[in-house]
Amino acid sequence: MRTKYTLLVLSLTAALITAAPLPDNNNENNAPPEAIAQQQQQQQPQTPFAFLEQTNFEAFATPPPSSFLIEFNLPPAGVNRHERMRMEETGEFQGFTANRHADVANQHQNFQDYMSDQLKVDFAVRHEFFNLMNGISIDLQGVPPHQLQEILEEIRSLPDVVKVSPLIPMNQPKSIIHDVGIYNALAAEPQLSTAHEQTGVLNARNERQLTGKGIKVGVIDTGVDYTHEAFGSCFGSPGCKIQYGFDFVEPNRLKYPGGFDCVGHGTHVAGIISGNSTKNHFMGVAPQVTLGVYRVFPCKGSSKDDVIIAALERAYSDGMDVVNLSLGGGSSWANTSLSKVAGSLANLGVVVVAAIGNDGDLGLDEVSSPSINRDAISVASFEGSGYLSNYFQVKGVSEARIDYSDSAPKDLADVPLSLILPPDNIEGCGPYKDSLVGAIVFLKRGSCSFVQKIKLAQDAGAIGCIFYNNAEGGLRPKVDDPSVRIFGHGISQKQGQLILEQFASAKASKIQVTYKAEKGVFKNEMADQISTFSSWGLGPELEIKPDLGAPGGYIYSTIPMAKGSYSTMSGTSMATPFVAGAAALMLQANPTIDRKEVLGRLQVYAKPGMYRDTKILDSVARQGAGMVHVWDAIRGKAFVEPTRLALNDTDNTLSSYTITVTNQYETAETFSLSHIPAYSVLGFTPSGLPSDKVTYNEDAASLVIEKEDTIRLEPGETGTFIFHFDAPSDLDIQSHWIYSGYVKITPSDTSRPSMQVPYAGMHGSYSTIDILNLQENYPIIVGPTAEGRLLPITFNEEQPRSYTMVGRNIVTMLLKISNPLRNLQIYVMDATSRKVIGMVPVDGDYIGRTDNVKSKFFVVPWAGRIIDGDGDLIQLANGDYTLMVVAPKPFSANVGLSGGPHESWTSPVIRIKH
Repeated sequence: MRTKYTLLVLSLTAALITAAPLPDNNNENNAPPEAIAQQQQQQQPQTPFAFLEQTNFEAFATPPPSSFLIEFNLPPAGVNRHERMRMEETGEFQGFTANRHADVANQHQNFQDYMSDQLKVDFAVRHEFFNLMNGISIDLQGVPPHQLQEILEEIRSLPDVVKVSPLIPMNQPKSIIHDVGIYNALAAEPQLSTAHEQTGVLNARNERQLTGKGIKVGVIDTGVDYTHEAFGSCFGSPGCKIQYGFDFVEPNRLKYPGGFDCVGHGTHVAGIISGNSTKNHFMGVAPQVTLGVYRVFPCKGSSKDDVIIAALERAYSDGMDVVNLSLGGGSSWANTSLSKVAGSLANLGVVVVAAIGNDGDLGLDEVSSPSINRDAISVASFEGSGYLSNYFQVKGVSEARIDYSDSAPKDLADVPLSLILPPDNIEGCGPYKDSLVGAIVFLKRGSCSFVQKIKLAQDAGAIGCIFYNNAEGGLRPKVDDPSVRIFGHGISQKQGQLILEQFASAKASKIQVTYKAEKGVFKNEMADQISTFSSWGLGPELEIKPDLGAPGGYIYSTIPMAKGSYSTMSGTSMATPFVAGAAALMLQANPTIDRKEVLGRLQVYAKPGMYRDTKILDSVARQGAGMVHVWDAIRGKAFVEPTRLALNDTDNTLSSYTITVTNQYETAETFSLSHIPAYSVLGFTPSGLPSDKVTYNEDAASLVIEKEDTIRLEPGETGTFIFHFDAPSDLDIQSHWIYSGYVKITPSDTSRPSMQVPYAGMHGSYSTIDILNLQENYPIIVGPTAEGRLLPITFNEEQPRSYTMVGRNIVTMLLKISNPLRNLQIYVMDATSRKVIGMVPVDGDYIGRTDNVKSKFFVVPWAGRIIDGDGDLIQLANGDYTLMVVAPKPFSANVGLSGGPHESWTSPVIRIKH
C-alpha cells in the first residue's frame, strides 16, 4: 500500500478530476495559479542573490540517500510491563511473545526475499526491529540515482509496507568541557553536594536511604569506561555496577563489552547517574543502580537514527527500567521514527529521559527529537552553584579573581603581565596604533570575528587576548585558524565589567594580571538560572516542552581514566542524567508506580526558577515545570491531573480548564488554588518570522477561578478546580507572544509540599506565522549555467532557461522553512494550460525550521520526475512547467490546496529540453 504518496496523489487526483483553478487560501479572491505567478513576478528580486553569485553545483548537490528505514503493518512484539507481569503469572508470556516475534520475523524475511528475487537489488540489512517497532533498516548498494525513486516506489507499493524513510544522521552529543582532573573534597563540594541538595537527592538519601538499588538504567551514548573505579572497574560479573551493554559501533570488539568510551561524554553521563568513589569524594544521584551501557557513536563523526533505535530495542530486551538519552537532533516533530520508538518504549513501561538540546541561541521551537515525544521526559539545564576553574588575578585598586574556561597559557604561571585596554579600538576590529609587544589585550565581543581580533592583536605583538561578552553569560571564543599562535580567553559580561572598573579606578589603560598555577573554586554568577545554552520550547504545535529541568551547568563527573578520570562539563546532556537518576530513586521508593506517573509527579513537584535577578518566574517555554525535586515527588502524597496545560493559541484556547486533585495522604486535607504568572516572551518578528533574540515582558495572563478556590478531601477522595485564563491584553495580539505560568495547589498542612501545573499559550493566531519566508523572497529555484555556476531562475527572463534534467543539468529549489512544517507538497503544472499534472517526489513530512542561517536550506533537487495522477513515477517530456509549493499553517490538515490555511509559492517557468 502507498504511504506518503497516497495522500499526495489523492489531493492531486481531486484537482485533476474537477479541473478547477487551484485556490490560494492566502488570497481572499482565491486567485488562479497564473494570477499568483504574475503577482509573485512583481515581488521576485530581479538580480541573483549575492551569496549565490560564486556558488557552484557541488554546494547543493548532496548525494541521494542510500540507507532507509522500512516500517511494516503488523504490530511489534513488545509487551507493556504490567501486561507482561500478568501473563508471566498465567504462563502465557513466552508463547504470546514467541508468536508475535515469529510473525514480525516472517514479514522481514518476506521483504528480503522480495528485494532479492523480485527487484533483484543488492542491499544489506543494517538492523531489524521487533519489539518497539516492526521494521528493518537497509543500505541500498550500487543503485544508480536515476533508478532510486522507482525502487523506493516499488517498495512503498508493497501491501505490508506502511512507511519508507531515509535514515536521519545523528550528530555526536556535544558538551562544554571546562576542566579535567581529580579534585579535592573542597573543590567537589559546590558541584556535587549543592546540586544533590537542589534536586532533593540528599533528602531522599538521608531520609529514606534511597540509592537506586534494584533499578536498571540504560545509558545510550558514546559508551562507558567500565574500568573506572567509580563503576567498580568491572563489567558483567556479580557485583559489577555495569551488568548489561552492547557496542553498536564496533560489535565485534569483544575486549570492551558495552563499548569503550573514546569520547568521554557517555562516561560523564553515567557518572552523574550512578558513579561512586569514596576515595575521590564523588557520588552520583543513584549510586547503586545497575547500568546497561549501549555505545551508538564512534570516536569521531555522527551516527544514524536506526542505530539509536536498535539501542532502544536492546535496552527494552535487557529489562531497563529507565533509559537516558543525552542526545538528540533531527526534526522538532514527535512523528520522526526515533521519537515514535522512544514513545513506544515509554508506553511499554520504561521511563525515557532525553535532553532538549543545546541550541538556546537559536530562539524558540528548538526541541530535539526524541525529547519532543509527549511520553519522553524532556530535560532543560539549570546552572550549578559553583565550579573549579583556572583563573588569573587582576591587580588594581582592589584585587579580583577572574576564571576562564580553557587551558592556562604555557609558561606564564605566577608571572605579572600587562593587560591593555585599547581606548580607540575596544572591539579590536582594526589595526593598533601602538605596539602590544609582551602584553595581553582586553577586548569586547562584537563587530568582527574572534579570529580577526586575535590575528590583529598577534600582528601588534600581543601574547594573548581576553574577550569579555557583550551579553549575559559566559563566553567560549572559537579560534580555529592555524595561523593563530597566541591564546584567547573568554569571560562573562559581568567579569568584563569588573575589569573595566579596575581600569577606571586606576585611571589608566594598562593594569597588571597574573595567571595562577593552581585552580580555584568559584561561585557561578548564574546559579539556579536556566543555562543560556539550553534550548527553548515550545513544541511545533505549542506542546509544553521541556517538561522540567535539572543542574546541567558546570557539572563534575567521571570521564575515561585515560582522559583524566574526572571532568567538569556543561550541557543539557548533564541535566538529563540527574533526572534519570531521580526517576530511579522514585522507582526504588515505589516499585509499583505507573511509569507514566513518574513524569507527572516529577513535573508537579518541581520548583520553578526565577528569571535572572528578578522575583518573576522564567518562561515555561524555557524551563518547563522547573527544577526537579525528587524528594518532594516521593514524599508528596497528593497528585493532580493533568500535569501540564497546553493552551494552544488564541483561536484554540478553551473557555475553561479543570484540574483534578486526589488526596493520597492518610488524613483529610484542604487544598487551595492560586496562580503564579511567569514572564511572557516574544520569539517572532512582527511579520511572523522566528527571531534568535527572545524578548521578555512582565505582562502576564491572569487566572479566573470559576468555582471554589479551596476543596477539602478525605483520604482517597478526588475533587476538581475549574478556572479559565485571560490572556495578557496589553501585549500586541499580532505579535505571537508566548505567555505562561503555574497553577499552584497548596495543602493546608505546610509540612506537605505544594504542587504546580505549568501552562503556556500563544497570544494571537498561530496560523499567521510565516512558514516559507515569502517576505524575504524565498523559495529560490536555481539552475546551472554553462560554466557550472548556479543562478536563480527569475520571472523577468525573456525566454525560459532550458535544462536537460540529466546529471548536473537539473534545477534545485532552496526553501527557508521559517517555522516547523507538518507537510510540504510541490505540485507540477503545465505552464501553458495551467493544469496540475503531478507532484514532485519529496520527503516533506515533519520538517523542522532551517534557522536564521544564510547558507542553511531545505534543498529539493528536481530532475523532471513526477508522481502522476495514477501514483506512478514518470519522467516529463519536453515542455514548459512551473512548480507550486504548498505549506500548511500550524494545526492545518495535510490535504493540499483544498485544506485549511496555508502558504503557496509558484516558480518561474522551467523548460525541459532533453
